[in-house]
Amino acid sequence: MKKTRNLLMAIFSGSLLLAAILYILGEFLHVDMGFFAEATRQQRFVCSTVMILLTISLLPLSLRLFKFKRISNDLQQRKAPALARWGTLRLSIMGALLVVNTFLYYAFELEASYGYLAVVTLLCMPFVIPTMNRCKEEVEEVKEPEFSESSENPEPSESSENPVL
Repeated sequence: MKKTRNLLMAIFSGSLLLAAILYILGEFLHVDMGFFAEATRQQRFVCSTVMILLTISLLPLSLRLFKFKRISNDLQQRKAPALARWGTLRLSIMGALLVVNTFLYYAFELEASYGYLAVVTLLCMPFVIPTMNRCKEEVEEVKEPEFSESSENPEPSESSENPVL
């Protein structure tokens, strides 16, 4: 399990580091990354639309990935190998969205929509930090809480201090 956690943490940290390098290059070192500065309005619109659609569809998918029945069953049966597979997929999706949106922010000369998408992705990243406790929780079987009928509808006792008027 520790090897799996280290792999997932390397992917998580690597994507954050790559986005941070792009940020430092663009903001502090003023490296000209305006590769698409000459793009037409239509090209900008298409690229922006594609990235918005990818981000708003893939972020919720990656956050809920382990809740799908097939993946949940795989995690419970195969434990560490399944966590390595599905956790890598989850973190790769989120990391790719973060890095690509950060890159496009500077490539289109500070186009605000890519910056917002990168920030939204960055805000979602703490929900999937691969700590050892989270890795263990992901592969454990989820147990439903058991309720008895008497605990759902508690009846007042006869020796209550407040009499009913």
